[in-house]
Amino acid sequence: MGLKDLFGKGKKKAEFREAAKEIAGKGKITPEKVEELEKLRAEHEVEDPGDDKTMLRREIYNKAVGTAKARGKLSEAEAIELAKIQKFLALRDDQIERTKLDLAKLRTLTEIRQGKVPVVPATSAALRGVQFEYAEIAHYAVQVDVFDRPTPGGHPGVAVKWDTPYTINSARAHSLPVEGAKPLGGGYLFLTNKRLYYKGDRQSAAVPYSPQADFFLYGDGLRVQRTVGNTLLKFKSGSGETAEIVGEILAALMK
Repeated sequence: MGLKDLFGKGKKKAEFREAAKEIAGKGKITPEKVEELEKLRAEHEVEDPGDDKTMLRREIYNKAVGTAKARGKLSEAEAIELAKIQKFLALRDDQIERTKLDLAKLRTLTEIRQGKVPVVPATSAALRGVQFEYAEIAHYAVQVDVFDRPTPGGHPGVAVKWDTPYTINSARAHSLPVEGAKPLGGGYLFLTNKRLYYKGDRQSAAVPYSPQADFFLYGDGLRVQRTVGNTLLKFKSGSGETAEIVGEILAALMK
């Protein structure tokens, strides 16, 4: 095989990749798109999308996922079609692990907005050694780093108000003001049907839901304003969907 053949094959792969990204990223994901991708593969003489570099195949898949993420919801039908695209691209779950985690959170977020608030499974490691009040149910658990700060800083965050809906994506532009704050360790933050409950290695704390509770949401954490000072709870997940889930669950529970 000569250089012309090598470059020609590479060019066809590149053309396939770009065209596939365009198809995968257009609007709602449908079964027809998978058929269109298959036709495109044949036209560009790409024998198996799986023989390309993982990074390039991941680009196509992430383009498709980006459509759902931009809309802030993931329907069951879309989840099925994304699975088909993953199979077509010959991507293993471990090759797109972070994206799959984001999709799982997006699916949870979609269900919450449809009125289905999640419940932390009794088998969850987060519940180990945790004692709740009578009839208290944990709806969400997230690992956090805790900080103490005397003032709110220059980033007030989004106020989480009693009996008020959460505005989609409103917290994304806000960053938790951890600069200069005193670290206090880490643990799990639980959103229960009664309160915010924090369980750390050495201490625990709780704030009941009420019209007087001062909670402020950020794209990467939550600030609890105390009578004196502020407690900062920084999410360890690193996913923007975590703040969205927390905002939606608090809106559903604080009534």
